[in-house]
Amino acid sequence: MSLHVVKQRLAEVPDKLLEGGEQALVEVADLMVGYAKVGVRVDTGSLRDSIRRERGADTTHQRVMRVRAGGYIVNPGTGRLVDYAVIVESKWPYMRPAWDQVRGQVEEIIRRMCLAQLKTIEEAGVLTFR
Repeated sequence: MSLHVVKQRLAEVPDKLLEGGEQALVEVADLMVGYAKVGVRVDTGSLRDSIRRERGADTTHQRVMRVRAGGYIVNPGTGRLVDYAVIVESKWPYMRPAWDQVRGQVEEIIRRMCLAQLKTIEEAGVLTFR
Protein backbone atom coordinates (compact mmCIF):
# COMPACT_ATOMS: atom_id res chain seq x y z
CA MET A 1 0.00 0.00 0.00
CA SER A 2 1.40 3.34 -1.02
CA LEU A 3 1.94 6.31 1.24
CA HIS A 4 -0.24 8.34 -1.13
CA VAL A 5 -3.23 6.04 -0.50
CA VAL A 6 -2.72 6.22 3.28
CA LYS A 7 -2.57 10.04 3.15
CA GLN A 8 -5.72 10.14 1.05
CA ARG A 9 -7.60 7.94 3.52
CA LEU A 10 -6.40 10.01 6.47
CA ALA A 11 -7.65 13.14 4.71
CA GLU A 12 -11.11 11.51 4.53
CA VAL A 13 -11.36 11.06 8.31
CA PRO A 14 -12.66 14.58 9.18
CA ASP A 15 -15.30 14.41 6.44
CA LYS A 16 -16.39 10.94 7.55
CA LEU A 17 -16.66 12.12 11.16
CA LEU A 18 -18.71 15.12 10.04
CA GLU A 19 -21.01 12.80 8.05
CA GLY A 20 -21.41 10.56 11.10
CA GLY A 21 -22.15 13.54 13.30
CA GLU A 22 -24.73 14.80 10.84
CA GLN A 23 -26.45 11.40 10.71
CA ALA A 24 -26.44 11.38 14.51
CA LEU A 25 -28.11 14.79 14.61
CA VAL A 26 -30.83 13.54 12.29
CA GLU A 27 -31.42 10.45 14.45
CA VAL A 28 -31.50 12.48 17.69
CA ALA A 29 -33.86 15.06 16.16
CA ASP A 30 -36.16 12.32 14.83
CA LEU A 31 -36.28 10.72 18.29
CA MET A 32 -37.10 14.06 19.85
CA VAL A 33 -39.84 14.69 17.27
CA GLY A 34 -41.39 11.34 18.17
CA TYR A 35 -41.27 12.00 21.90
CA ALA A 36 -42.68 15.52 21.43
CA LYS A 37 -45.56 14.22 19.30
CA VAL A 38 -46.42 11.69 21.99
CA GLY A 39 -46.19 14.27 24.78
CA VAL A 40 -47.97 17.24 23.21
CA ARG A 41 -51.47 18.15 24.33
CA VAL A 42 -53.88 17.38 21.45
CA ASP A 43 -57.04 19.24 20.60
CA THR A 44 -57.33 19.12 16.80
CA GLY A 45 -53.95 17.47 16.17
CA SER A 46 -52.62 20.41 14.16
CA LEU A 47 -49.87 21.26 16.63
CA ARG A 48 -48.82 17.62 16.90
CA ASP A 49 -48.70 17.34 13.11
CA SER A 50 -46.54 20.47 12.88
CA ILE A 51 -43.72 19.06 15.05
CA ARG A 52 -40.82 18.44 12.72
CA ARG A 53 -37.07 18.30 12.18
CA GLU A 54 -35.52 21.14 10.16
CA ARG A 55 -32.02 21.55 8.87
CA GLY A 56 -30.42 24.83 9.88
CA ALA A 57 -27.62 26.74 8.18
CA ASP A 58 -24.58 24.49 7.75
CA THR A 59 -21.01 25.77 7.80
CA THR A 60 -17.80 24.02 6.79
CA HIS A 61 -17.32 22.28 10.13
CA GLN A 62 -20.73 22.61 11.71
CA ARG A 63 -24.15 21.14 11.10
CA VAL A 64 -27.38 22.52 12.57
CA MET A 65 -30.56 20.56 13.17
CA ARG A 66 -33.68 21.98 14.84
CA VAL A 67 -36.86 20.48 16.19
CA ARG A 68 -39.69 22.93 15.66
CA ALA A 69 -43.45 23.13 16.00
CA GLY A 70 -46.18 25.31 14.57
CA GLY A 71 -46.07 27.85 11.83
CA TYR A 72 -46.84 25.85 8.74
CA ILE A 73 -49.96 23.81 9.48
CA VAL A 74 -53.47 25.24 9.13
CA ASN A 75 -55.77 24.50 12.05
CA PRO A 76 -58.83 22.85 10.47
CA GLY A 77 -61.14 24.34 13.10
CA THR A 78 -60.08 27.96 12.62
CA GLY A 79 -58.46 27.96 9.19
CA ARG A 80 -55.45 29.82 10.66
CA LEU A 81 -51.80 28.83 10.76
CA VAL A 82 -50.73 26.96 13.89
CA ASP A 83 -48.74 29.59 15.75
CA TYR A 84 -49.49 28.73 19.35
CA ALA A 85 -46.70 26.18 19.88
CA VAL A 86 -44.86 28.38 22.39
CA ILE A 87 -48.03 29.12 24.36
CA VAL A 88 -48.85 25.43 24.63
CA GLU A 89 -45.23 24.64 25.60
CA SER A 90 -45.37 27.20 28.42
CA LYS A 91 -48.56 25.68 29.87
CA TRP A 92 -48.13 22.00 28.98
CA PRO A 93 -44.47 21.31 28.14
CA TYR A 94 -43.78 18.81 25.40
CA MET A 95 -40.48 19.93 23.82
CA ARG A 96 -38.44 20.08 27.05
CA PRO A 97 -39.60 16.63 28.19
CA ALA A 98 -38.80 15.28 24.71
CA TRP A 99 -35.27 16.70 24.96
CA ASP A 100 -34.91 15.31 28.49
CA GLN A 101 -35.75 11.83 27.17
CA VAL A 102 -33.25 12.06 24.29
CA ARG A 103 -30.41 13.85 26.08
CA GLY A 104 -28.98 10.73 27.70
CA GLN A 105 -28.73 8.95 24.33
CA VAL A 106 -27.01 11.69 22.33
CA GLU A 107 -23.39 10.77 23.10
CA GLU A 108 -23.93 7.10 22.27
CA ILE A 109 -25.73 7.93 19.01
CA ILE A 110 -22.91 10.26 17.93
CA ARG A 111 -20.27 7.67 18.83
CA ARG A 112 -22.12 4.92 16.94
CA MET A 113 -22.66 7.00 13.79
CA CYS A 114 -19.09 8.33 13.69
CA LEU A 115 -17.63 4.86 14.18
CA ALA A 116 -19.87 3.56 11.38
CA GLN A 117 -18.46 6.21 9.05
CA LEU A 118 -14.88 5.40 10.03
CA LYS A 119 -15.62 1.76 9.35
CA THR A 120 -16.10 2.61 5.67
CA ILE A 121 -12.46 3.72 5.55
CA GLU A 122 -11.39 0.70 7.57
CA GLU A 123 -13.22 -1.65 5.22
CA ALA A 124 -11.18 -0.28 2.34
CA GLY A 125 -8.27 -2.00 4.11
CA VAL A 126 -6.12 1.08 4.46
CA LEU A 127 -6.53 2.18 8.09
CA THR A 128 -7.64 0.52 11.31
CA PHE A 129 -9.34 2.53 14.07
CA ARG A 130 -9.09 0.29 17.13
